[in-house]
Amino acid sequence: MARILILNMAAESAMLGLFAWAGTIPAWIALAFLVASTGSGLAFFLFFKSGKNLRLRDKGVLVPQLVVIATLQLVFLVLAPELAILFMLVLLVSSGFTLMEFTPRQFTIGWVIYAAATAAALWFVGDRFTYPGLSPVETALVWLFFVLALRLLTLASAQFSRLRGQLSEKNRQLEASLQKIEILANRDHLTGAFNRRNFMLTLEMEMQRAKRAARPFCLAMLDLDHFKLINDKYGHAVGDLVLKHFCSIIEQSLRSSDKLGRIGGEEFSILLAETSLDSAVKAMERLRILIADHDWETVGTGLTVTFSAGVTSYEHDDGTETMLKRADDALYNAKRAGRNRVSIAESAERMTRHHS
Repeated sequence: MARILILNMAAESAMLGLFAWAGTIPAWIALAFLVASTGSGLAFFLFFKSGKNLRLRDKGVLVPQLVVIATLQLVFLVLAPELAILFMLVLLVSSGFTLMEFTPRQFTIGWVIYAAATAAALWFVGDRFTYPGLSPVETALVWLFFVLALRLLTLASAQFSRLRGQLSEKNRQLEASLQKIEILANRDHLTGAFNRRNFMLTLEMEMQRAKRAARPFCLAMLDLDHFKLINDKYGHAVGDLVLKHFCSIIEQSLRSSDKLGRIGGEEFSILLAETSLDSAVKAMERLRILIADHDWETVGTGLTVTFSAGVTSYEHDDGTETMLKRADDALYNAKRAGRNRVSIAESAERMTRHHS
């Protein structure tokens, strides 16, 4: 604001010089205002140049600058009551710089102080209070003064707009940071799948919905076959790529209502919302074939990837651990039967579908 203060004082000094030239006020008043405004502007400039403002809470030194502006306007309102309205206009416009800085309480205090100070100045002026504009030149100068005051108001508005833009940008950055934090808190950092904690919460919520609405859903446990051998043969970097590609393929093939979670290592779980057991098994079979037929040569020469899966459906009064254990037992059966297959777990019986 210091730069704007100096420009404002310079413009106002020039205007008072023109009013002195037009005979509205004595020349010494314009000269006195020029000296006072130049001195105060220079003082603020040197203060900012020294960097001492950085030690203050209000680094922009807004209140002291407003006090200087208000004091100059009130003093010269008394000295040149012919231009009282114009000095009061500058008081009004300069208050626009407080829009992004003052609290409601500070606005109220400032309003009371301005009201009392202008009332005292006008009372002191008494019957000497007059209006400029009796001649065409004075009318033109009043218009010019108004235009300059309006320009000062637009500068204040521009500053407000810049601050608002900076605030909006910070809000966007904060929102992006919160989204990243949420992803880190809820997602596995390597694969992007739900982490175990978030997946378990999602499973619990799905169980609650199933209990209320009697809706079916299924749970599948997946394990990449011989993943340790992949790590040993190709290295952990390739192993990480396999996990990433695996999750990417699965995510693209699932519905938006289905959720993929990384339970640990190469073990994953899929929640299939509003899905019967038969449909869930078919979905797992499609995924099994999709993974087995995928071109893994781009990841590692001669690399093939398959998975085994155990599938179970929600049963009344199931708990998360009960359902997970049932799916995990089915997964164990699939691996024991030769891997690269889907095994079904049911409360009454277990069936295993074999695929070469």
